[in-house]
Formats: sequence, C-alpha cells, structure tokens
Amino acid sequence: MRINDYKKKIVTFLKPFIKNAVNPLLYYVDNEGFSVFKNFCLFKNNGNKYNKIIPVKDAGQILEYRIKLNKKIRLFTIFITIFLYLIFIHLLYSFKGLLLCEILWIISYFSVRIKCSELYKQRLLKTFGQYEVADFEPHITPEKQKEYLKNFMWKVLFIAALLGIFLSFSFILQGLIRYNVNKSKPNYNNAEIISEIYTKFYPEIPMIYEIRAQEDYISGDFENAEKNYIKALDMYDKKFREKDYTKFANLLYIAKKSSGSQNAIDLFNEYTTKKKTNIQQQIKLLWIKSMFSISSGLSDFVENDYDDLLTSVSSNKNKKYEFYIMSDKAYMLYLMKNYKGALNIYDVLIPYAKENKDKFAQDIPRLLAERGFTKKQIKDNTGANSDFLESKIDLYEIKKYEPKINKPTFIVPKY
Repeated sequence: MRINDYKKKIVTFLKPFIKNAVNPLLYYVDNEGFSVFKNFCLFKNNGNKYNKIIPVKDAGQILEYRIKLNKKIRLFTIFITIFLYLIFIHLLYSFKGLLLCEILWIISYFSVRIKCSELYKQRLLKTFGQYEVADFEPHITPEKQKEYLKNFMWKVLFIAALLGIFLSFSFILQGLIRYNVNKSKPNYNNAEIISEIYTKFYPEIPMIYEIRAQEDYISGDFENAEKNYIKALDMYDKKFREKDYTKFANLLYIAKKSSGSQNAIDLFNEYTTKKKTNIQQQIKLLWIKSMFSISSGLSDFVENDYDDLLTSVSSNKNKKYEFYIMSDKAYMLYLMKNYKGALNIYDVLIPYAKENKDKFAQDIPRLLAERGFTKKQIKDNTGANSDFLESKIDLYEIKKYEPKINKPTFIVPKY
C-alpha cells in the first residue's frame, strides 16, 4: 500500500473527530423537523435525535446540564493529567512508566466521559423521552465553519503556548543551576534549592545528581558521592559522549574513596560496558582504567585487558588501532616495571612505524624516547642515548616523554 493511501486512511479516520471537536454547537433542529442533541461520543453516532421540534427555551435546561458536564470533564482531565504527570516524574520515570501512565490516562478519561454520557442520557430520557441515536450533523455555512475552526485553533495555540512556557521554565531553571555551580566560587546551596524546585515539576536529570556527588565529595561524604554519581550514570542512555571520559575517571576516583579500588574498577567495568563504544573510545577508556589500576596497586589484569582488546581489533584487521593499543600496552608495562616486555613491544613498533611513515611518522619520536627510557631502566645507557638522539627531541625536553603514573584526582567538570 502506498504512503498516500495511508495518509488518506488517517485523514478519513480523524475527520469526524476533528469536525466534532471544532463544532461548538450542542443542539439544532434540522430541515425535517428533527431535534438533535449532541452527546459525548467523539466519532460517529454523536447525536440523540427526537422526531419532533423541541423549542430552544425547552431545551435550555438540558443544554445547561450538558455544559456543566463538559466543565466537569474538562476539570477532571486537567486534574488527571497533572496527577499522572507527577506520578510519572516522581515514581515511574521510565518508558514502561510512560506507557502505564498513558494507559491510565486513557482509561480515566473515557471512564468519566462514559459516566457523563450515562447521566446525560438519563436526563434526556426523563425530560423528553426515548430518542434515536444518529450523527450530529447540523447545517453550517462555510463562513461559520471557518469561524469555528479559527476559534478551535486559537485554543490549540493557547494550550501549545502554555506547554511552551512550562518547558521554557525548565531550561531557565537548568541554566540557573549551571550558573551557580560553574562560577569561580560555586554556590552549591543555591544550586540545591533550584534543583529542589526543578524536581518538583520536571523529571530528574543526571546533572543534578552529578552536582550533588561533587558537593558530597567536597564535603568528604564519599559514600553519598558514589551513590549520587551512580544515579546520574544510570539515567544516561547508551550513547557514549566526549564528556563521559571525565565522568568515568571521576567514578573511579569517588568509588575508590568510598569503597575501595577494586570496587571502583568493578563499577567502571559495569558502566562502561553499558555504553555503545567504538574501538577508539575503548582504547581511551582502557588507558584511564589501566592508569588507575597501576596507581592503586592493582595491575594484575592490565596486560590481559590489552591482550583482549588486541584480539578484538585483530579480528577486524585494523592495523592502525592495533598499533596504538600495542603502544599503550608498552607504556603500561613500563609503569608496571616490566621493562623487558615493554622493550620487546617497542622493538616491533618502531621499525613498523618507520616502514609506514605515511601513517605513523608523528609517533616515531615519542616511541624512540619511550624506548630510550626503557633501555635506561635495564642499564643500556648507550642504547638509550642512541634512541634519544635519533628521536631529535630537545634534550631539555626529553624528560617529559618518560612514562609516568598519573595519579587519579577528581576532575571538576563544567556543566
């Protein structure tokens, strides 16, 4: 079936509802002398027809009653919408929770309409007797139809404007939270007050928990800092973003302070595997984890981690990534004082880089310097000096290229 056919079916389906919603009339007498009252059906069979003319003054009380019922439905709809929205953002904030709230809203809305329809039916029967169910199709001039449609669209625009203001206010509050924590002297008290206001009306966002974790860390409450940081990570989707490197580095540091280095590594493994990452991102994450493991005295699995990543890359036959993983592995072996293992890797990487200068020319000086320091550790000073000279790095700058352990610290992010 073509797309145009689907569009026609959708338009045909929605047309009676739109026509019913736009038309504000509740009663009319047609050319055949039938009096028709509008009932609470949203689509077809939305008229209660009498085979007689009922004067407007006699129908007045019924119409007033119909208007009262309409107001009750409107008020109930507003109430149930706000109630379920608050339930959703505070208790059921998930895709399943959204579906559940939508189902409850539909059930509640149509239940109250059915109840009002029954009350209206009883009032009609009591006042005018039995009626015939028919379509509510008053004769309306094109000018009136345009007027009704225009009035209806104004209502729609008004509701859209209210929603726009409501959403805009959430962005204003988020901006105020960011402003208070990004200042040179962060005001966490103000940020927390604004966060409390925000979470009363809008779904919780990861940023609020990250800021709370940061505040807990500064105050020395590492246990709560870890809990809040994990809550923040749980709220993110599977997409990996550039800022996640900082987030995961901070997770390691906070978790170490709270519950030890091994638990920190376990949490890191758990949450990084939830993300959809490419090889380049996996390499950077492994670097962060390995540096942390070595600095924390837990280097037993560092070499295995690099071997596992190499295996996954080798299966894709990606020589470029394989080269950089080997380079990082050599760096980590140096930090682990496995100098012979590091030297063996440098002895393979440097000739390969020289053979493929179009890809790795910029890496050759660094690798030569690192190999030079590795040779120094095994007392091969002649070989070390030879590598330093070949690297053509200024001897006053060469010390910067020695592999060093970067001890983890908490990185204060910009929100």
